[in-house]
Amino acid sequence: MSHALRTRLAAVLATLAAVGLTVAAQPAHAAGTVSCDTAGTMYFRPGVQVIPLPQDIEIRGANGACRDSTGLGIREAKLTANFTGVWLTCELGGGGTGHGTGTVEWILANGNRVSSQLDLNFESNIASEVSLTGQVVGGPLDGERFSSHLSADLLRGSLKCTVGAPFGGAKSVGYTGSFTVG
Repeated sequence: MSHALRTRLAAVLATLAAVGLTVAAQPAHAAGTVSCDTAGTMYFRPGVQVIPLPQDIEIRGANGACRDSTGLGIREAKLTANFTGVWLTCELGGGGTGHGTGTVEWILANGNRVSSQLDLNFESNIASEVSLTGQVVGGPLDGERFSSHLSADLLRGSLKCTVGAPFGGAKSVGYTGSFTVG
């Protein structure tokens, strides 16, 4: 190998090493916030009824538009979450609390998809307004706070609760809302 080729190879390797160190030194999150619209369906097992019962809740969202001030280039996001044993009823004041996990799938301006894992708390105080709070515990924006307000009106669906009571009540309800990370 010639001296010129060795010199060029050493320069290329030094540049690659410097770029690798720069990328590795960047934090897993960026300063700022991301706020996204969300809508989807909440699924309940065994089904929300007039009498309070512990519910397993699955939240499945659709892609919603985001406003990103983090510099990550987030364009859209989709929220999913799961909670176990949340006591709910479709009567006024029949909300409950619980703990669970979730994921936000971010869609970046360049079309790439990345995911953040969430540690979440569920709170429904009037059977129609749901608050999710917690923290990002992995992926982009790791360590940042998460908060969400969802409107999922079980009271409006009370006919499902009453008619289906012996057989499971309301098994799903649509929701709309927003969430913020940062």
